[in-house]
Amino acid sequence: FTMYVFNKSDISLARTSTSQYTEGEKVERIENLKRGDLVFFGGRATTRTVGHVGIVTEVDSAAQKFKFVHASNRGVTVDQSTNSYYKARYIGARRVIL
Repeated sequence: FTMYVFNKSDISLARTSTSQYTEGEKVERIENLKRGDLVFFGGRATTRTVGHVGIVTEVDSAAQKFKFVHASNRGVTVDQSTNSYYKARYIGARRVIL
């Protein structure tokens, strides 16, 4: 999903979420996130390695939370970083649009 979206803006990304986690610049803190940043989460089997990626749509710096769009088993959807499933699996973020 992320590769498709970025490709529409002529920005190429690696095919897998694991590879995408090595692209661009690391965003150290949630309050520094911007719309368009990639956010990464651990997979179902392990929360320690990248298994899922989304694109930030909204950031609430004061509350240290964000919304992100991603492909899920329910289709393309928007979720909150405060959702217990994603909060427990959050690994980090990358900025590929500089």
